Amino acid sequence: MRIGSAACSLALLMLAACGGGSSSGGGLGSGDLLVGVLAPFSGADAGLGPAYYAACLAAAPAINNNGGVGGRHVKCQQFDTRGEPADAAPAASSMVAGNSNLMAVIGCTSDEASAVAYFHRLVPADIYDAYAMVGWALYGPSPAPFKKAALVFGNDIGSQSFVEPATNAFTKLGGQVKNFPITLGASDYRTEVTQVIAYKPDVIFTEALGSAGTFMGEYKTLNGGTVTPFIGTSATIDPQWFKQVSDAIGVDNLVKNYGGVDLGYTFSGPAYTEFQTNLNAAASQFADAPKYKQRGSTLHLYDGIIMTALAMIATNSHDPTVYNSKIKEIANGTSGATVVHTYKEGVDALKANKSIKFEGAGGANSFDDHNNSVAGYILVKYDATGGEVKVKELTPDQTSKISQAGGI
Repeated sequence: MRIGSAACSLALLMLAACGGGSSSGGGLGSGDLLVGVLAPFSGADAGLGPAYYAACLAAAPAINNNGGVGGRHVKCQQFDTRGEPADAAPAASSMVAGNSNLMAVIGCTSDEASAVAYFHRLVPADIYDAYAMVGWALYGPSPAPFKKAALVFGNDIGSQSFVEPATNAFTKLGGQVKNFPITLGASDYRTEVTQVIAYKPDVIFTEALGSAGTFMGEYKTLNGGTVTPFIGTSATIDPQWFKQVSDAIGVDNLVKNYGGVDLGYTFSGPAYTEFQTNLNAAASQFADAPKYKQRGSTLHLYDGIIMTALAMIATNSHDPTVYNSKIKEIANGTSGATVVHTYKEGVDALKANKSIKFEGAGGANSFDDHNNSVAGYILVKYDATGGEVKVKELTPDQTSKISQAGGI
């Protein structure tokens, strides 16, 4: 089963068919449980792995401090895919073969998903990020609307998955687009930057994880110190991305000229409070963990791990073939379900023989028939500290127009 993007802008919760326990038969088993963090920790996409690892480090104590999964404690382990398809599959295979106690795997690409039996996509697919960027360009605050866009994404297949939907939607709604693919991880982009400047765009769509700082820094230099407005995917709401780009073009230029797209988070409530508390405490294991307090994928994967643990409790099973379907039920809820926000609330409700609907740190999930969570987008900017600031929300009518123009 292959899904997603090699650019790793997704957040996937995956279950290995053999995972779950040290004992055979029913029940929750015994011994520690493992969450495998299968993501790039080196290579051009190395900035992605830490966001997923931080999610696990925050989720583990939320579970362990409240009885664990039937007394079993959750631990986290990194498995480096290096951001390369050729490395992802063997890393995943080794992880599954060497750890019979896997309860879940969190990651972000089709290569990772291919090594496991079941998956839940916790954020919308890349195509929706592309449409949201078009929405910013057409309906965002001043200096939008924009009419001429340069697309600057990696030349790998995954990164280029943003290009076609953005091009289709933007051109059919009256815009002009040209694609300028770059090799992620290169040390110099003068040739590509010169080509983009010559095109004279009034906006740049980009992600370029690990390379945006280099590209935008050279763009500013070769463009006479001026930075063209640029719009980033939801993956650019990231502390490492912010640091790399702000170091290259200056914080003021980034705050003034950057626009991003994200899902509608509140960053508040009991679930978020617990998430942030655990994330801060995780600094003793991973110093940068607290920086991911507003990273969408970190929030959703945190929720995904907790929903998996609750599904195991609800089914009294460590067998993924048994508890997999319960994850979707807990996320979407059933008629009369009790809404819970934390692992403890969920366990207490299940012990009282109640059905539950989990709305966690990232808010509610709504999985469709293909296990993709569907949600609306907001338009955001950065403040000077790297915090996310909501500036507008796309209306249902605007979203519908873009989707229809793009081909959905």
